Amino acid sequence: MLKNPNQKIIKRMAWNNLKRNARKTITLLFAVVLASFLIFTIFTVGNSYFKLQKIQNIRMSGAEFDAILYGVTDEQRQLCEENPNITLTGTAGSCGWVEKTDKDSTPNVGLIWADDAYWTQMMAPVREKLEGTYPTAFNEIMVTKKALKECGYETLKVGDTFSMSYGTYDGIQTGNFKISGIWDGYGPKKIFYVSKEFYDKSGWKLSQAASGRYFIDFKQKFMTTKEQNAFIESMNLGKQQNVFFIAGLGNSFSLIVGLIGLVVVTCLCAYLLIYNILHLSVSGKVRYYGLLQTIGTTQKQIKQMLQKQMLIIGFIGIIVGCLLGVFVSFSLIPIVVKSLGIKKNYVDSIMVCFHPTVLLATILLVGFTIFSASRKPVKMATAVSPIEALGYRSASKLKKTKRAGKSKVINRLCLEQLVKDKKRTTIVLFSLAASLSVYLCIVTMLDSQAARTIVSNNMDADIEIKNDTATKEHKKDRKDILDESIVTSIKDLDGVSEVHPVVFAEITVPWEPDFSDMWMKEFYEKWLTVPYSQEKEEYQNHPENFGSSLIGIDEQEFDFLNKNLEQPINKEEFLSGKTCIIYRTGLDLSNSDLIGSKVTCALHSDKVQFTRDYTG
Repeated sequence: MLKNPNQKIIKRMAWNNLKRNARKTITLLFAVVLASFLIFTIFTVGNSYFKLQKIQNIRMSGAEFDAILYGVTDEQRQLCEENPNITLTGTAGSCGWVEKTDKDSTPNVGLIWADDAYWTQMMAPVREKLEGTYPTAFNEIMVTKKALKECGYETLKVGDTFSMSYGTYDGIQTGNFKISGIWDGYGPKKIFYVSKEFYDKSGWKLSQAASGRYFIDFKQKFMTTKEQNAFIESMNLGKQQNVFFIAGLGNSFSLIVGLIGLVVVTCLCAYLLIYNILHLSVSGKVRYYGLLQTIGTTQKQIKQMLQKQMLIIGFIGIIVGCLLGVFVSFSLIPIVVKSLGIKKNYVDSIMVCFHPTVLLATILLVGFTIFSASRKPVKMATAVSPIEALGYRSASKLKKTKRAGKSKVINRLCLEQLVKDKKRTTIVLFSLAASLSVYLCIVTMLDSQAARTIVSNNMDADIEIKNDTATKEHKKDRKDILDESIVTSIKDLDGVSEVHPVVFAEITVPWEPDFSDMWMKEFYEKWLTVPYSQEKEEYQNHPENFGSSLIGIDEQEFDFLNKNLEQPINKEEFLSGKTCIIYRTGLDLSNSDLIGSKVTCALHSDKVQFTRDYTG
């Protein structure tokens, strides 16, 4: 048998077969286009997702960092400086609050000092506007318009002065301050930034967890939970110290695994679809391939012909799919993100750009999928001899012929086609299920960054109205601003579906050898800088100087809270006042230490005492 090495004829035959079987060709081309489009888009969306998450974390945190350490010692600072995986560290110190001004008696503004690394580098991405300079003198201050408005000085500019009473570690003081600069941007803005001199004289220390904030930026942007825990353990934290990693750093690895999973599922869908179509095509044309061998076509040439067909389809499909991916990435993704409730200027900062790695990965993955899916059908086309091809019959047939009977012919035919080739039916159904899962995963990932989703994860409400006077140290400065009439007026507003009032009362918990002594000891060790032993005697003799809070919630809020407790409590007993829920505030106390304990409480306004079962 003479071999025919004419490659032009093979290429022509490949083109003719594609034209002759236009429906199957279009279906194969659609599968390749869809796979290329999905893979290109998944990688692009994933890249945009990480950028969006980074921008979100920066703007919500007010600076660019990966972890924050509450309180930092010299030893811990040295460990971080010597860590090769840490690229930058910054320090900020909370040193007080604004007590009152001539314009406002209830301002909610904090006082913070920031070192040069934190202010000039970590906070740089969140500042959109900056006038003046960072304060260097004791009486200089860096402000925001929002903080000035909170204090009643919204009209002041750089160089102006104002007076205020402020609280520090050493108590309430009064002074005049000059505005050295004004900034605007993202993050917490009800803050006055003070000088290093002011912080040193405030009485606070960076080693105190209540004041010191040590910000850490890692070189490694994908850290598993195990790696994070290893870092926390290496810092030798004190009881009051905590390390918190930003959202996204811990689950970045999981997200990457998820994206890879989406790509694998996409490739699997394409593989099943291409394989199914080619298998049916080759099965129906086995006799044709056998006749080609009888006229001198070699098995190698038949293989080359089929490979050229898939090469043509793959080349066109990948180009079209990637072009569609580029269009979606640059045009539709920003529209989708905006529809999720994210502001325009927020979307504009998402840099959706072409990256050669994405294109290369798409070509390699789709090419490998096409090669893998076509391998078995091509082998089947070349493995049959001319004599076997003449007597070839498809194995896909019914074992037993059934009459249509009285059933509808169309329905019976549909059912027979489904059960005729169970393998093909299974492949098609699996392809549809896998494709649907890819779509749902992409939609879920985008929706997870929606504004309402992010807010609902932190606060199950749209608006929160607070009485700032409730936080005043002296009772005489507190006012009952949010009375029942205001709550009722809010309920009557159009568009308001639910209102859940939370009432507050200051109570005194007398010293008792069982519950209160154990609680206060742990509370002092966890949150306060003064040892409990120094104030235990005063607490025993004058418990009225040690206030606690009693918070009242409605029935709906209780149902939600009780559902999430490790050990739910009896609703009737709670509503009748026999039991209550205690907030542990991060204390290292177990449920067995709290549940069933009785504690005596008294309102500041009278001497009547009542008992309650604290349940945690």
